[in-house]
Amino acid sequence: MSEAPATIEENEIAFPQLLASELAPLRPLATSCTFEDGETVFQAGDADLDLFVVESGAIEILNPSDNNRHVVTHGPGAFAGDIDLLTRRPVIVTGVARGKTKLMRVASARLREVLNKVPQLSEKMLIAVQERRRLLSEAGVLGLKVVGPGKCRDTTVVREFLFKNFVPFTWYESTSEEGKRLLVSWGSPQKSPVIEVRQGELLINPPLRELAEGAGVWRHCPVEQVDLAIVGAGPAGMTAAVYAASEGVSTVVLDRLGPGGQAAGSSKIENFIGFPSGLSGAELATRSVLQLLKFGARIVAPVEVEKIEPATKPGDCHLLHLDCGTKLRARTVLIAAGVRWRKLDAAGAERFESAGIHYACTSVEAMLYDKQDVAIVGAGNSAGQAAMFMADCCRDRKVHLLVRNKLGPGMSEYLVGRIRAASNIVLHEGMEVSAVHGQRRLEAVTIRPFDPKRNDNTPEGPTEKLPIAAAFVFIGAEPGCGWLPEALARDTLGYIFTGVDALRSGKWPLKDREPCPLENDDPRHPRRRRHPRRIHETRGICSG
Repeated sequence: MSEAPATIEENEIAFPQLLASELAPLRPLATSCTFEDGETVFQAGDADLDLFVVESGAIEILNPSDNNRHVVTHGPGAFAGDIDLLTRRPVIVTGVARGKTKLMRVASARLREVLNKVPQLSEKMLIAVQERRRLLSEAGVLGLKVVGPGKCRDTTVVREFLFKNFVPFTWYESTSEEGKRLLVSWGSPQKSPVIEVRQGELLINPPLRELAEGAGVWRHCPVEQVDLAIVGAGPAGMTAAVYAASEGVSTVVLDRLGPGGQAAGSSKIENFIGFPSGLSGAELATRSVLQLLKFGARIVAPVEVEKIEPATKPGDCHLLHLDCGTKLRARTVLIAAGVRWRKLDAAGAERFESAGIHYACTSVEAMLYDKQDVAIVGAGNSAGQAAMFMADCCRDRKVHLLVRNKLGPGMSEYLVGRIRAASNIVLHEGMEVSAVHGQRRLEAVTIRPFDPKRNDNTPEGPTEKLPIAAAFVFIGAEPGCGWLPEALARDTLGYIFTGVDALRSGKWPLKDREPCPLENDDPRHPRRRRHPRRIHETRGICSG
C-alpha cells in the first residue's frame, strides 16, 4: 500500500520546531503580543517584516496571489517568514491568527542581531527561509503578476530582472485565457508588459528603476561615508562583501542589474567549491545575498557608476557618481565589475536581442522554447552548461552547439563528455553564425565555416540554414570598467593592470613601496603615504 504524499507542514527543513534552548536567548530581544482569532498579523505588501514566533495559538499563511489559498499553519514553536525577513522586501503572503494567539515579536531592525548572537537559531532559520521560498515558487501562482508576449524583448527584460533579483512573480502569456482576463480587468492597456505590483497598482512597460521601486527591490544609496564600496555583485563582489562586513567594515555593493553577475545566468554550476551536486546561478546569488545581509552589508541595484573621482590627498575619500544622482563617498573602492558578454556579430542579430537571441540561459528563457529546437553559440563552460540544460529539460528538442574551433580546450572535461554522449545535441565544430532570420521573432540562423582571417573579400564558403526558435550566445566577454579614468594602465584587452603588472607598466607613482597585489596605478595617488586609500580591481568572476 503506497504512502500518502507528505504535506508542506511535514517538511521539517522548511518548518522546524524551535527548541527551548533556542527560544531562551531570543526572549530578551523580543516583545510579547497577542492577536484574536481572525486578526491579521501581517499583510502581503508589508515591508520590513518583523520576526514572529508562535508561543500559543497559530498563524495561518495565505497566498493572496492565488485567491488566498492556504499555504501552511504555524503552530507553537514555529516562526513566520521567508527570505524577505532578511532582504526586508515586501512580504508576498498574509498571516492570520487562528484562535487566540500569543507571539514573540522581534523588530526587523534587530534581526541581524539575532542571527549573529544566536548561531544555532541562525543556521536553522537561514536554511528554512530558503526552503520555504523554494516550496512557494513550486506551488504555482505567486507574487507579482506579469502579462505580456513571451517572445517580446520588453517582457523578457522584465522577467529576467525579476528572476535575477529573486522577486517572486507569475508570468502569463498575453494571448492565454488568464492573460486576456487579467488585461481586461486592468482596463485593456495598449502597451505591454503589464505588471501588477500590488492589488490594483499597475506598471506598464516600466524602466528598470521604476520596476525595482514597485517590486520593493530598490534601496536608496547611502548618503553617509562608507569604508568599502564594491562595484559589481557577481560572486567576486559578494564574496568580498561577506568577508569585509563580517569584520565590521561598513560595506555597500553596487550593481547595474542585480546580484549574481554572469553566474546568475547559468543553469547549473558544478565546479564551484562547496557544492558537489551543483547549484543554479540563481541559488548561488540568493545564498550569497542572504550571507552578506546577515553581516550587515548593503546591496543597491539597479544602479550604475558613471564616473569616479579618486582621492587626491590623505584622509580624502573616493567619490563615486551614480546614475541615481547620489555621490557615494568611500574610503576604499573594490572594482569587481567583471565583464560584459560580447554580442553576436551576425547580420540582423541586434533586432532579435531578448526576442530569440539571449545572453543567459535560465528557466526564464528555457520555458519560452519548450519542444522547439535551439542553438548554443560558444565553447566555454557557460555554453556547455546551457547546452546540457536545454537538452535535459526537453528531450524532444534538438540542441545545436556551434563551436568556432574544436570542442574541448576551453571547456571542463566533464561537460565535454556529457555533450558528446547526449543524443539530442548536434555538435557543429569549426562553424560560426553569419546571419539570423525571422519576421517578428527568430526563426533560423545561417552558419558557415569559421575563418579567423575573414574580411569583406573572403569567400563565404559552404553555408547551412538551421531552423531554430532561439540562440543562446556565450562567445567571450569584454571588461566592464569603461567608466574608470582613461589614465589607468591597461592591457591590450582593456583590463586594468594591478600588482606586479602595474609596477611593470611604468606608471606606478610611488617610490617608497611596491603596489599591493590588487592595487592599481591610479596616477592621482597621494605620493607620500605608506597606506594610501586605494582602488582595487578583481578581474575574474566565476561563471561556472
